Amino acid sequence: MVGDGLRITNYPTIPMSPDLDRIQQILRRDPVWAAYALADLQPAFQPYCQWQIGESAEGEGVVLLFTALHPPIIFTMGPVTAVRAALWQMKLPEQIYITAPLDHYPSLAELYSFRGSAHQMYRLVFAGQTAVAHPTTPWLVRLGVADSAALQRLYALGGDFAPDYFEPYQVQDGVYFGVRGADGELIAAGGTHILDRHEQTAAIGNMYTRAEQRGLGHGTAILQAIVATLIQEGFQTLFLNVDRRNTAAQVLYTRLGFTEYCRFMEGTGIRRK
Repeated sequence: MVGDGLRITNYPTIPMSPDLDRIQQILRRDPVWAAYALADLQPAFQPYCQWQIGESAEGEGVVLLFTALHPPIIFTMGPVTAVRAALWQMKLPEQIYITAPLDHYPSLAELYSFRGSAHQMYRLVFAGQTAVAHPTTPWLVRLGVADSAALQRLYALGGDFAPDYFEPYQVQDGVYFGVRGADGELIAAGGTHILDRHEQTAAIGNMYTRAEQRGLGHGTAILQAIVATLIQEGFQTLFLNVDRRNTAAQVLYTRLGFTEYCRFMEGTGIRRK
């Protein structure tokens, strides 16, 4: 989770405050689940982060409110009792988008009404071979910042499971590939949400193909190119999120070496009065 206009890069190591050091220790207990939050510990993202630690007999939990996107995103991690304690200590906005383990959802539903918008997601982690061949498909192209507007037009076509969080900064230091149609417009694309070089972790996302172009292998080639490039660049942990209802995408990801890591809830909530 990162903010408008920000760039993900390999920031130099700087001394961390005791609180941030404590937060980092909590997040490192499950670095795959906490990958976005760990990336948000980078100095450039701190102005957009509100952290709260909760304590309970079961241990410590942490809540992150990330304010650079609209609606703000809440991430939760830790024992249910600790997370609930942290939530009740925070000044929370009227609207949020949650990323939370299944057992944290009731605590969030105490504070927010999701009106049927909350849905279950799978986090998948790449467990395939260490070397992945880059596809030789001639129509596959590496995308850059100059393609940001074309990506926005593609994602704006919408439909079921269309990407809803894309910003140009994701292309600037990310890994994006696409396929162009005869008119030069993108007909399929995909890339990375975050690249955390310090943690050697990459989140893959924004996979999308125009409805009339599906079933032609575009998504397979794009994902294979992304994975091959990330492995070549030294990333050790690759993961992605997929909606439980999106069975076609799950088949693609499983075929290319991704396995289920955990299940969680996403959705937009309105603060209860």
